[in-house]
Amino acid sequence: MTNTTTLSAAVTDEMLEAATLWRQRRDQGEWSIDDEAELEVWLQADERHVHAYDMVGDVHDFLDRHAASPELIGVRRDLLGRFQRQVRGRWTARPAQPSRRAIAAVLVAGVVGAAGGLAIMNQGEVYRTGLGERRVVMLKDGSVLSLDAMSRVSVRYTKNERRLELQQGQARFDVAHDASRPFSVVARNREVIATGTAFNIDMVSPEVRVTLIEGRVLVLPRAPSLLRQEPPARKTIELRAGQSLVVKPAATADLVEQTDLAQATAWQQGQLLFDDEPLGQAVERVNRYTERKIVVADAKAAALPITGAFNAGDVKAFLEAVDEFHPVQVVYEPDKVILQSNQ
Repeated sequence: MTNTTTLSAAVTDEMLEAATLWRQRRDQGEWSIDDEAELEVWLQADERHVHAYDMVGDVHDFLDRHAASPELIGVRRDLLGRFQRQVRGRWTARPAQPSRRAIAAVLVAGVVGAAGGLAIMNQGEVYRTGLGERRVVMLKDGSVLSLDAMSRVSVRYTKNERRLELQQGQARFDVAHDASRPFSVVARNREVIATGTAFNIDMVSPEVRVTLIEGRVLVLPRAPSLLRQEPPARKTIELRAGQSLVVKPAATADLVEQTDLAQATAWQQGQLLFDDEPLGQAVERVNRYTERKIVVADAKAAALPITGAFNAGDVKAFLEAVDEFHPVQVVYEPDKVILQSNQ
């Protein structure tokens, strides 16, 4: 796994300059969703680009939040002295105007190194739900975050961007419009970018399903870490309302399909709707609402298709339907229920 310290050492002055220019370009206010996609292409070209961009962004955020703090005043004083010494050492014959890359390199390295115990990395807030719990959160920009049971979302807002990550489960995002500050959500190896729209991301099963409810979003390939393992053939995909993008772990291409929005958002009304869904995946969803877990004992039973509508948490009705309409034996044990094929 790539070490963060090693990455920092490998970041060049040119990369820091480019990252600084990207940040400055965003600050100018004429930032569009297409600009965001162009930035993403640059980020994915080299894992060090990501690290440089994060380093510059963390410094900018840090400076904004702590501009008047005595600690930062001291850091700035030390940086100025260090930079002046570097300039004198490099240009002894006559004064020279330092390049933007030199300023960026000294600023980033100095603040990250000299700030020491101050918390530069803004981890933002984390919202989560427990077993059988659903939650609706109004974010500080007016966007609404709705979480299904057993879900977790991290939220980090800066003056230039709104970055979230769906770390587990399922969530709906109703995004407040702000063209100058795009709203992006990372879900495993994909990133969804929007400005003002509504979409649902489902990560309960091994696949990732992004469903656009209204508006417009771009879905970009993004590896879950700085290792950049995503195949380069993956393309940015634009979704229209009523479409879902399905990312399967073993598939060579993403699938875009028309979707039933009522089914995709049924969880918000406390319902589980299945339409030929494999029993194994259906059980995963049911288990998010019950302490007494259901275990599918064999692959044949897990592959059986199930269709039906159930109230979330009504495990009895679900098991009765499985028992009645499928060749499955239901075995009740004190701490769990076992489903096994009887064929």
